[in-house]
Amino acid sequence: MSIGSIYLLVVLIGVALAAIAYFSNRGTGKFFVSFTLIEIVIMAVIGVINGVLGTPNAMLGRLFMTFSGAYGFLAFAAICGGFYISGPLCGYIIRKPGAATLAETMNGVAQVLSGNPNGIMVLAAGFLQGFMSDLGFAFYGYRRWTLSVLALSGALAPLLQQIPEVYFFGVGDMGISYNLLALIIRMGSGALYAIILVKPIAIALLKAGVLRGTQLAADERPLATTQQKLA
Repeated sequence: MSIGSIYLLVVLIGVALAAIAYFSNRGTGKFFVSFTLIEIVIMAVIGVINGVLGTPNAMLGRLFMTFSGAYGFLAFAAICGGFYISGPLCGYIIRKPGAATLAETMNGVAQVLSGNPNGIMVLAAGFLQGFMSDLGFAFYGYRRWTLSVLALSGALAPLLQQIPEVYFFGVGDMGISYNLLALIIRMGSGALYAIILVKPIAIALLKAGVLRGTQLAADERPLATTQQKLA
């Protein structure tokens, strides 16, 4: 089976996963919702900040691929989790369908404007990784926010996003095993970054008072009240 066939299969799997997530949770009423102004601002700010930080990350990846030969793309894959943080973070804070997708798309726009060496391709990459990140929450009907769900959101992010990069970076000829290994490393990196960074950043922002009006703030308020009573 060719590389093209493998990634066509991955696309079909992504579509199938999206359909399963939708039909499994369509009764929850959480698939077609609007965003408030504060939610849009939060997605924009997080997406832009992560996008600006993503540009030096991309430059480091290019450095890996320039000086590490065949191992460069794999080394780049290990730090790709940094590109995916916007999705799980905004999904965790806003807790609505599409939050991860919009945040990562804004991330892509910020990367283009801040001089990402990979050019316009990062716009499509941002959308794809945000879309798949959203599915991590969709599988649970946007009702579970544990570390395992965050890890799933981060791990799914590169599942479709790597497809255009295979051809952009010219590693399609490296073989199926090589490209699947790169994908596995990316998924592990995405999960690890999400586990380590998402909750601490979200809680820090919550304590700073900048997440008022979000679903995270509403969900955490009863817990904080209970802890105060116990104290």
